Amino acid sequence: MQDHTPQNPTPKDTTPRRRPPLGVLIGLVVVVITAGSATALFTWRTLSPSSPTVNFPELETPDEAEPVVPPVGTEADPTTPDPDTAQVPTATGNIYWVDDQGDRLALVPSTIDLSTTEPATALQTAFANLMDGPSADGLSTTIPADTELLALTVESDGVHLNLSSEFTFGGGSASMIGRLAQVVYTATMLDPSAPVWLDIEGEPLTVLGGEGLLIRRPITRSDLAVDFGVEAVP
Repeated sequence: MQDHTPQNPTPKDTTPRRRPPLGVLIGLVVVVITAGSATALFTWRTLSPSSPTVNFPELETPDEAEPVVPPVGTEADPTTPDPDTAQVPTATGNIYWVDDQGDRLALVPSTIDLSTTEPATALQTAFANLMDGPSADGLSTTIPADTELLALTVESDGVHLNLSSEFTFGGGSASMIGRLAQVVYTATMLDPSAPVWLDIEGEPLTVLGGEGLLIRRPITRSDLAVDFGVEAVP
């Protein structure tokens, strides 16, 4: 007959388990995360290539830059004028010589180049050529060779001339009229209607020559035509 008395089972451990405090758990989690992050950072630095370093060249400032020198044999820019060969723009003017036509005295204009259009300087250039005398055949002058231009100014009331005393010497009335006309016409080449004030050694010229030709003050081209019948050849 079998014994049906129940056997006692293995007794269960009823001792309550103690859980670690919450602060300890949080500390463990932080340690694990920090350790994992450090490992990941080390692994990324190991596998990733280092960033390239760019070295920029030092640039010269305008003051330090050396001037550009064209190669030997290079032709100059044809559009840039050479100051040694550049020509100064010139104007032209007329000086006057005498043409004896028998019954009357006429003036012949001769064109000259002027380096400036400034009135006083242009007229001084013209008188320098006039005092030198004509260079072409068939032209003559009645102005004495030793005559000098002592002063010339252009004022609001006309052209003022001061001539040396040689201007009044030698020749008859025809020669006196001729030289007077040459001076007046040349002095008015820039403005044919301008009045001319004539002085001799600083004194006003009112009488010219031994025959006593009366000279208007001022005198114009029109006065020469009326008083002495002087005209310029067209």
